[in-house]
Amino acid sequence: MHSDERRTTALVEAARAGDAQARDELVRGYLPLVHNVVGRALDGHADTDDIVQETMVRALDGLPGLRDPARFRSWIVAIAMNGIRRRWHEKRRAPLPGLDRAADLADPAGDFTELTILRLRLSGQRRDVARATRWLDDEDRELLSLWWLEAAGELTRAELAEGLDLSPQHTAVRVQRMKERLETGRAVVRALDAEPPCPGLADSLTSWDGRPSPLWRKRIARHLRTCAACTGQATGSRGLAPVEGLLVGIGLVPPLAAAAARHGAETLAAEPVGRWTPIRRAGLVGAATVVVLGALAVLVPRQAEVRVAPDVPRAAPPAPTTPATTPAPRPSRAATVAAPAPTTRTPAPRRTTPPAPVPTPGEQVTAEVNRLRAAKGCAPLRTDPRLVAAARAYARDMVARGYYAHSSPEGDFADARITAAGYDWSAWAENLAQGAKDPETVVDDWTDGSMHEENMLDCRYRDTGVASAPGPGGTIWVQKLAAPAS
Repeated sequence: MHSDERRTTALVEAARAGDAQARDELVRGYLPLVHNVVGRALDGHADTDDIVQETMVRALDGLPGLRDPARFRSWIVAIAMNGIRRRWHEKRRAPLPGLDRAADLADPAGDFTELTILRLRLSGQRRDVARATRWLDDEDRELLSLWWLEAAGELTRAELAEGLDLSPQHTAVRVQRMKERLETGRAVVRALDAEPPCPGLADSLTSWDGRPSPLWRKRIARHLRTCAACTGQATGSRGLAPVEGLLVGIGLVPPLAAAAARHGAETLAAEPVGRWTPIRRAGLVGAATVVVLGALAVLVPRQAEVRVAPDVPRAAPPAPTTPATTPAPRPSRAATVAAPAPTTRTPAPRRTTPPAPVPTPGEQVTAEVNRLRAAKGCAPLRTDPRLVAAARAYARDMVARGYYAHSSPEGDFADARITAAGYDWSAWAENLAQGAKDPETVVDDWTDGSMHEENMLDCRYRDTGVASAPGPGGTIWVQKLAAPAS
C-alpha cells in the first residue's frame, strides 16, 4: 500500500522549502486517511471535522521538525491520535450539565458506521462487521480506528503501534482483545437479525432501549452461549469469514465535499487558534474540498478486473451478382458541374479492435487464485514484475541443474530470491509444483487443504509472481507470494 514513499518524501521536502503545490498534494493525499482515523474513533461525532482540520494544520506547520520525511504517514497518524485523546480528556474534565449535554452527542448525519456501509457499499458479512463495531467498549474505539486501516492495508503494524504510542508487543495484546469483542459483536448482530426472532432472546431484551452498548453485548452474549438456535444463526451454515479477510481492500470512507465546504465557511468567522489563522484554515479546507470531489470515485472498493474477449472479425459480404458501376473520375477543381454519383458504393474498410493480449500461463494461474481469494473475502493479488522474474529464474535454475526443492543447492530459500529481485517484503511464501500441464491443473493441485492452499488464500499477501519452465520430469511451476515491507 505504501509503495509511494519516495513520492511522499519528495513532497515533504518540497513543502518544507515553501512549495505551495506540494503542501496541497500532501493534504489531498492524507486527508482521507486522517478523516477515517478520527471519524471511526469518534464514531462521527460533531467534533470530527475540527480534529481532522486541526491535524492537517499541525502537520503542515510541523514539517520543519520532522526528522525523517519517509515517516510522514505514521507521524500524521500520531498527531491525529493526540487530537482525539485531547478531546476525550477535555470531555472527562468538564462534563456538560443540562441541555448543554446535547453538544456532546454524535451528529445524526455523521454516523461513521452508517457512512462506512453506505458509501463503501458494504454487504453481507462486511456489513455485519461494520455494524458490530457499535458494540465495542469505548476504550476500543481508538484502537479500532487504526486496526481497521491496518486490516484494510492502509497502515502497517508499526504505524499502528506508533499511533497508539505502545510497544509492538503491547499493541498485539490489545488488538487480540479488541478482536475478541468484535467477534462477539458480529454474533450479536446476526442473532438480532434472525427471522423469526428467538423467543428467549426477545424476552431478555424487553428492557433494552435499542442502542448498542458493551453492557448489552455481554448480556446477549450470555444468552448466545446457552441457546443453540441463536448460535447457529450467528455463525451461519458456512461459518464466519476472518475479519481481516473481510476488510482487506475495501478502501477508505471518502469525506464529503459539502461538509468541508461548510466548515471552511465557518472558519472565516472564527478566532485565530494559536498559529492557525482563519484564512489559513479556510485555505486548507478549500484545498481539501477539491480533492474530495474525486475521492468519491477513487476510494470506493475496486471492482474485479474483467477481460474483454477480442472482437471476432466478421466474414466479408458476398460479392454482388451484377457488376458494380465504376465510379466516375473525380472532377478537377476547375469543373463547374459535379460528376454523377455512382449507383453503388465501395464499402469503407471496417475498423477492427486490436485483440487483447493473451494472458500468460502465470497470469492465468493468478486469475484462478484470485477467484478463490474472492470467495474467501481476500483482496486480489497483484502481479509484480520483480516476483515474476524471481519465479522464472528459479524455475529455470531447477530445470538446468536437475533439482526440485524450496532451497537451492546453495541453501537459499525464497526470501533470498525475492530480496535479490529488488522486492522489499514483510512476509513471503512460495508454492512449487511439477508435472501439471496447465494453469487450472496446477491451482487444483495446490488447493489441497495443506500449506499450498493456506499460502494462496492468506489475506496478508498482496503481490505475486508465477512462472513455469518445461523440464525432463514435467513442467515446473513456481509461485511467489509477498507482502510489501511498508
